[in-house]
Amino acid sequence: MENQPSLLGYILLITNLLLFWYFLRGKNFKIDEQTPNKLNFTIQPKWFLFIGLFIAQIGIICLYTIFTIIPVTQLSCERVPQNLQASSIEQKSSTIICQLREFDFFSNQKSQKEISGLIGTRLEKQTKTDKEGKVFYTYPVELLTNTESIPFRRISYSDYSLEEAKLIILKIKNFLAEPLEKSLVVTQDDTAGVYAAIGGTLFFFLVGLLIIAAGSFINCNFDKESNSLTISRYRWFGKLGKAVFLYSLNEIVDIKVEKSDSSEGGFVYRVTLMLASSETVPLTGCYSSGFEEKQEIVKMIKSFLAAN
Repeated sequence: MENQPSLLGYILLITNLLLFWYFLRGKNFKIDEQTPNKLNFTIQPKWFLFIGLFIAQIGIICLYTIFTIIPVTQLSCERVPQNLQASSIEQKSSTIICQLREFDFFSNQKSQKEISGLIGTRLEKQTKTDKEGKVFYTYPVELLTNTESIPFRRISYSDYSLEEAKLIILKIKNFLAEPLEKSLVVTQDDTAGVYAAIGGTLFFFLVGLLIIAAGSFINCNFDKESNSLTISRYRWFGKLGKAVFLYSLNEIVDIKVEKSDSSEGGFVYRVTLMLASSETVPLTGCYSSGFEEKQEIVKMIKSFLAAN
């Protein structure tokens, strides 16, 4: 388990490098089949895929970060017998030695403190004010010895988790009041934080999927044997909103890259088929950047149609 943080870091680093390489260098279209008689390629919504996958991985980072940051606190105590000499009469006594450890949810130990001579515990009440001036209370649990007061955990309890704090104190007090009890183990984790992490992860996954779903996939299938061009537009990887358009290859008189002014300055482009009926058929649903790539699509289609 000790290598999990670094392993996750390497996985995320490689994933992001591949993601950015795809966005910067990858093509918007993928050739599915290319023979003398068939040309089949798919124009992908690269921008939507990139943003959707990037946001979805934030959910993984959120989940792992919460599991790493939120501590699991464990107090383990043992009664250690001691022999005392008093007026030549041997007296038997014991002292309580405790180990206060903090782990993450992957069982990696983050800190450890030895507490010698535990004699009690108490619940404090602290008054705080948020940025809006609203007063709220926090409740730290303190472990007491003859010489010091040690916080049970770094995170104070809130009104919502006050009952958990009282239960921790009750267990410790019962142990101290029972001399025959040899050991005590008390563990405190943050279940609410885990639920929040899972909820945040599902939220980012859902947002990522919705962004990917907004992108339109366009499949173009040129078939000389049937003298047809089939254009299929769909979303959700073909699961929703599929529309199919059929044209004859003989209808195609020209293929070109159209340009339009961009609202941000410069130009945006799309690939358009010119039919004998003067109808124009855009292969892409909207204008976008990437003139060179669209010019590559035009050359590929022209080369296919011109070949015998």
